[in-house]
Amino acid sequence: MLTVFAVHADPGSHLTVSRAIASLRHVELAGRSRSAVEALRVFDTLAPDAVTVDVRLPDGDGIELARTLLARRPGLGVVMFGAPTHGLLRRALAVGVRAYVPATAGDADATAAIQTCLSGGASFSSDILAAALRSCRPVDLSRREREVDGLFRTGLSTADVAALLAVSESTVRTYVARVRAKLGTDAAVLVDERLELPPVG
Repeated sequence: MLTVFAVHADPGSHLTVSRAIASLRHVELAGRSRSAVEALRVFDTLAPDAVTVDVRLPDGDGIELARTLLARRPGLGVVMFGAPTHGLLRRALAVGVRAYVPATAGDADATAAIQTCLSGGASFSSDILAAALRSCRPVDLSRREREVDGLFRTGLSTADVAALLAVSESTVRTYVARVRAKLGTDAAVLVDERLELPPVG
């Protein structure tokens, strides 16, 4: 039986997570917490397979809490509930969060994110990605170029971007080359190390 620990200040989020878990086979709710302090106190005892957590908690930052929990239990699946902004998504990905859903996520979105997370995958809803991309500065890019640029800026690899967009890695590299041509050195920072493309100029 897989277990999930829910850390949410909002009772509505707790209810959503409870309903989501109830709909999944061989998954149960190990415990609930409304604060980072309480979550840290009981986490090791509960030893959950996944944690759902609000990005904002009454006594702390949910992303920093996720970082601490992942340090204690590598491989832990973390589903973050929060505002769909590029900055928050980037920070969450940087600490190893596997799924990110809107704070107002319905049962279906929460269920899909938890299930995917427990199976070792990553889950980022189209609404989250679209909102995160909209929060980036405006640039003269096509829709697909903007998607690729935004995803790389969150720290995803070429393979991750290709999988999320359902295209080949070579297609991703083509889009990256176009983005670099338009953004110049600003784009070089996010692609040189992963794609080993020649410098712009």
